[in-house]
Amino acid sequence: MAALARISLILLLIIATAKSGFIPSPCDEMTYGVPAGQVYNVNPSCTNGSISWSYPMDILRLFFAPADVKDYKFAVCIESYVNESSFDVLDVTKGDKQPCRRISDTEVCTGYHINGVIADVEPKGPMRYMDEIRYRAVTTEPKPQ
Repeated sequence: MAALARISLILLLIIATAKSGFIPSPCDEMTYGVPAGQVYNVNPSCTNGSISWSYPMDILRLFFAPADVKDYKFAVCIESYVNESSFDVLDVTKGDKQPCRRISDTEVCTGYHINGVIADVEPKGPMRYMDEIRYRAVTTEPKPQ
């Protein structure tokens, strides 16, 4: 009987921990920045999530290639969560810098691409501590065969 009570207590603790958010999602990542010229690869199993950026500075170049949208043209929408409108985001997928479409005061979206999207996220000014970038992939029609 004592063993059953212990197992019940352990299961209850696991459920409480999961509901409280202590188990991190693989789509919620953290970075301290990426060396200049390198790209931060966002988890390919994720079509939405967040990236906590500690001490934002320089440019954070992000590469998105979610496996769930590989047969579609897709865009990536990005918003700053902690410090609203604190970043400029440029679509650099084709090699040149293209401005993103503004969706709201805090969210912008890249153009639609096949096989991957590269976006540069740049703080508008000096920032302290941390910001969080939320992202989501938005699809259109399947890519031509």
